[in-house]
Amino acid sequence: MNNSNISLKVPFNEKDQAKALGARWNAELKQWYVPEGVNSAPFEKWFANSSAPEKGAAKAAARSATADNQSFDDDVDAINAKFREAYEPREFDGL
Repeated sequence: MNNSNISLKVPFNEKDQAKALGARWNAELKQWYVPEGVNSAPFEKWFANSSAPEKGAAKAAARSATADNQSFDDDVDAINAKFREAYEPREFDGL
């Protein structure tokens, strides 16, 4: 992944939304990212290295609840990537 790409932490159930906005999946790193040249503002809620301070107990509780699911979601994303790789049509050179 290019250094100018922005890493994202996208929950599995929000992957279609991120993809529709222009995010891309890096199967090798098993990570979503914003490609260079794409406006990053719509992806702010998924920034992996967010340094913005969070306010309120509700956000802290939500973060704690989703942390348990994030590892599962990452595993499911990796499994889906393997399925896509296995079942994508391949072109073979003539023998």
